[in-house]
Amino acid sequence: MAYTAFLVGILASALASALPFQPSALQNDIGTAEILPGSYFIEFHSEPATRAGEREHAEFFQQAKAAGVGMYTRNTFNRLFNGVAIDLPNTRHLEQLAGLPAVKRTWPMQMRTRSVAIPSSNVSPNLMFAHQHTGVERAHAELGLDGTGIKVGVIDTGVDYMHPDLGGCWKTPGCPFQYGSDFVGNGYDSVATPHPEPGPDPRDTCDGHGTHVTGIIAAKGLKVRGVAPGVTLGAYRIFGCPGNGTGQAADDVILKALEAAHADRMDVINMSFGGGSGWSEDPLSVAAERLVRDGIVMVASTGNDGANGLYSSGSPGLGVGVINVASFENWKITSLSIDLVGSHKNISIVHSSPGNSKFRFIFETPAEVVAPTDSAGSIEGCAPYDTDHTGQILLIKRGNCTFVDKAERAQEAGAIGVMVYNNEPDLMSPTSVSPNVTISLVVIKADDGQAILSELNYGKVTASATNHTMSVDNPAGGQISQFSSWGPDPELRLAPAVGAPGGNIFSTFPLALGSYTSLSGTSMASPYVTGMVALILQARSKNISVEEVRQLILESAHPIPDRNNTELLSPLRQGSGMANIWDSLASQATVEPSQLSLNYTPQECPPSNFLTCTMTHLPASSVSSYAANGSFTAVPRLWPESVGAKVAPDTLPSAFIESLELPIRIAPGMKQNVSVRITAPVGLSAIDRWLYSGYLRFNMLWDDQAGTAQSLHVPYMGFLGDYTQLDVLSPPEEGFPFISMKGSDEALTPDNHITIDSSHRVSAHYRLEHPTRVLKVQLVDDANATQGFLPNGFLEYMGRNYQSARGRFSNSTLNGTLYADPDLTQSHEVKPGAYRIRIDALRPLRNPSDPEGYQIWHSSRFIIDSVSLAKNASASTQDDDEDSNDEVFRP
Repeated sequence: MAYTAFLVGILASALASALPFQPSALQNDIGTAEILPGSYFIEFHSEPATRAGEREHAEFFQQAKAAGVGMYTRNTFNRLFNGVAIDLPNTRHLEQLAGLPAVKRTWPMQMRTRSVAIPSSNVSPNLMFAHQHTGVERAHAELGLDGTGIKVGVIDTGVDYMHPDLGGCWKTPGCPFQYGSDFVGNGYDSVATPHPEPGPDPRDTCDGHGTHVTGIIAAKGLKVRGVAPGVTLGAYRIFGCPGNGTGQAADDVILKALEAAHADRMDVINMSFGGGSGWSEDPLSVAAERLVRDGIVMVASTGNDGANGLYSSGSPGLGVGVINVASFENWKITSLSIDLVGSHKNISIVHSSPGNSKFRFIFETPAEVVAPTDSAGSIEGCAPYDTDHTGQILLIKRGNCTFVDKAERAQEAGAIGVMVYNNEPDLMSPTSVSPNVTISLVVIKADDGQAILSELNYGKVTASATNHTMSVDNPAGGQISQFSSWGPDPELRLAPAVGAPGGNIFSTFPLALGSYTSLSGTSMASPYVTGMVALILQARSKNISVEEVRQLILESAHPIPDRNNTELLSPLRQGSGMANIWDSLASQATVEPSQLSLNYTPQECPPSNFLTCTMTHLPASSVSSYAANGSFTAVPRLWPESVGAKVAPDTLPSAFIESLELPIRIAPGMKQNVSVRITAPVGLSAIDRWLYSGYLRFNMLWDDQAGTAQSLHVPYMGFLGDYTQLDVLSPPEEGFPFISMKGSDEALTPDNHITIDSSHRVSAHYRLEHPTRVLKVQLVDDANATQGFLPNGFLEYMGRNYQSARGRFSNSTLNGTLYADPDLTQSHEVKPGAYRIRIDALRPLRNPSDPEGYQIWHSSRFIIDSVSLAKNASASTQDDDEDSNDEVFRP
């Protein structure tokens, strides 16, 4: 059982203010995005924006020069972060830099990904369908709110500010765009062209993601009207054009943009990027938290990794105080249509945005549609085709390989286009950007794919696609988008914070790419909430704190039922529910905290007519990453298991107010502590590792003539059992961990004799089924005494591995060099002898200095007969770059 105290207060001149969680005491942080080799952040000791910090900058460069360290300075920082970003041609100089007096610590540079957005045209304004369900339409019509006087920063791909719905101007009097810069230029890519060449302004004519996001916030046209069309905008470009390479932006570029938005004194900042299994200690999450402390509302997308299950919410959305937004499906799907003619019947269907903005799905002359099998006998198109498909459009099933792979195989066979039918009911936005792909690829709904397959059984089918558009009801409208990422964060804090429309959203797009399109993603949900924030700030004349804004949005949200069973959808998927700005603006009371994780103690703090309050408990689905047989599953297991299932009451959590006479009476301007007893679902087995959850609904009635009533929701979650005893490593029966010779997937047999040289190395393969703060991979002798860390043998703040082919496991290679220290700087050579590889993974919430806090795995014993490093090389100079790039998955 768990207890917590809530404060219920009346909204008078100001709301009670409190953040529900406090940042942990963790200090070290390595993020969860992909790593940019050879690039690093160097942090200094002092706080940002201090004279001591300025001195440390000068001291660092003097000390580095004196030490003979050659480096390229990428960026310097002194607003949100005290330090520099650098490139090191010789990564072994990192040891020297780490030891300099000015340096507090170093960490690798990370790269962030944004969704790829693609064009459509002449479509009807389906953003308005969302406005009808979220209170935005009423806020515009009845309150006259449009965000006037509020400054909104958009950190993204830039924006086509010449779009007439966005003003058609840049920094002229009366123009909505008064702030912003280009930090990268068209040719930038974090890997291929890592040193930015910024343009004169952040105009985007080649990508469209930022233009789409900005339109959701602020468009004011006949086809698109944003949530807050009167705001003043700042556009901060951090991504180059698609097709340059990885399509990613390095963290130092993003941090530079955040500092610029901070200097421009934005009121709210939108960040539609990130994703992966994140930590609140991630560098960008920490920067976002500092912006919150400085009075800027931060809104971020939670990520599009829902298919990967629990713990897939990403940074920077996990920063303390950031509004981390999940995606709900729009109630209408609007797009260009595909018109199909068959011998049995004709049909018209909607499709996703194309996978590459350069190649639109336009076929004015009808083309034949076929659904061939590839050389592997599959309809998924992952293997080459043995048949010729010149001039045809291929219908391919989604799954087992990337959209780029499918497009390449189809193009090699002569196809002129690809329709991929989804393996889930919803549409999604694909990515097929590759220098090798010059044909268009779109995704269609699963049912439409089956309909085409059925029609092909009758004979020939042709397809044409022009500028004709159509809108159809979305059967999943108002439900959570299947791509939307799951929480919680690794330290059992509830995520996401709230949800908003993000699936199939129609908005502005660069003029050169069609002017308008429909896109899906949490990237679209985040700006929707950003616009809501602007309306609240306008309504309160900005006389409201960041915490209070967050509280209004979360507590007035509407929890949505789970379409797969009888309970509400878990807050681990939807946060507080679907945001509703009308209810936020009408709120006259607050409940603190606005979210509750039962393993944490909420912060208590200070918070007309009398208020009468009662509480109703609304249980939500329990979820687990483990099947009934104990095996790991990416798609979370639910309880109750199905719609209409009758379950024992003790398999659901319960909650009630105790020790008070009900109903509760609260005088104007007063607060009341309320003790709520929450009982875990003891009828479920702790062995199954359930995360249970629900909502506390506070029903409020005022003693006024109108009988004003309001309901506020506080989501909660908890873990059934001892979270600190959870295993992190997958069990051996699932195939990991194991050791092999590098390049082989055959496990070494016990007491195998090996030689370590340039061609023979031992790899340890492991899989994380839970995030871990610390992971150690060490070589130990027969007495279990450590001989040192392997390359990539000390890792911090690791997200869990995914089930997909990419990122299913990680590895570290024994190449003859070991390291005596966690920074992997003090190297020495392995000596011949009998050894095992030991992996230590810190269990959740455990102290890294406590040896009992680790799950430990030992490999089979092997015997090293000899070690031969590179000729004329010592352990300290051994070129192990091949092994330093082992696959260490950071989702």
